[in-house]
Amino acid sequence: MQISKKIPTNLITGFLGVGKTTAIQHLLKHKPENENWAVLVNEFGEIGVDGALLQDSGAVIKQVPGGCMCCVQGVGMRVGLNELIKQQPDRILIEPTGLGHPKKIMETLQDEILSKYLDVRATITMVDPACLADPRYLENENFIAQAQIADILIANKVEQASQQQLDNFVEWSAQYPNATQLAQISYGQIAVEWLDKPAKTKASAIVASNQHLAAQHEVTEALELPEGESWIMRSHFSDGYWSYGWLINQNVEFELTDLLDWITDMKAQRVKAIVKTNKGILKINAVQDDVRFEPARLQSTAKLEIVINRPLDNPSFSTLLV
Repeated sequence: MQISKKIPTNLITGFLGVGKTTAIQHLLKHKPENENWAVLVNEFGEIGVDGALLQDSGAVIKQVPGGCMCCVQGVGMRVGLNELIKQQPDRILIEPTGLGHPKKIMETLQDEILSKYLDVRATITMVDPACLADPRYLENENFIAQAQIADILIANKVEQASQQQLDNFVEWSAQYPNATQLAQISYGQIAVEWLDKPAKTKASAIVASNQHLAAQHEVTEALELPEGESWIMRSHFSDGYWSYGWLINQNVEFELTDLLDWITDMKAQRVKAIVKTNKGILKINAVQDDVRFEPARLQSTAKLEIVINRPLDNPSFSTLLV
């Protein structure tokens, strides 16, 4: 493969619900007008909602659904990156799943093959400061590794945080001196110029996760809805979390109030959707009981994905339809 110059590449990581996709949407809106960017999106679930959420961004989007893209020898990641490199974008942004361990991802980016094509620049790790009081996050191996690999540590969702939570972020971040910059932002508003800061953190500095590396992930291609079906559901479990995802016929219509109540009552770690409702086509984004939605459009099938730390009994949304 021949390219004229190495492609600037950034890893944008962070745990479930921290706002990575929103941040990438913001970056794409504020990129230089004369540049073409690409995004490699990795999702824990098999349906792949983030690609649909980014569909109107103007960037080239490639999805790797169905588990952490660093697993299974990184095949899904390499295939996705090769496809993007062939298009020679001016920059590649990589969004791993919030449950992904970044050590293998960075090793792949910095290996002798991909380093011929990629100019790896600052890794940005996003943190919700409200999570820093919860030992389930502070003791999670993936959460720790995401902080270890950061060149820039960012507290997102500042508009929701108390001063004590912001102080906790500053104190907590002191244990990760490899991060040469700290920032506090709202609504994922990462500054474009931060992307060109150098990458100083090496994969060798990141502690491996025995739990994560021992897990068996199958990297899958995005699913297609069989002809005549209203929806199909796929689920899987790894790293202590379950995912449930639906690919839905674009004519299936939800009653919005019932759907939002269902999502809120579930208190899942993450819910993402782009669906048709009686109030129009909407993007829905939920973290625990914080549920937000905005107008959207469907290119083909609707999608809904749940990531939760407990199994659901025969999850169904049949009662939520108009």
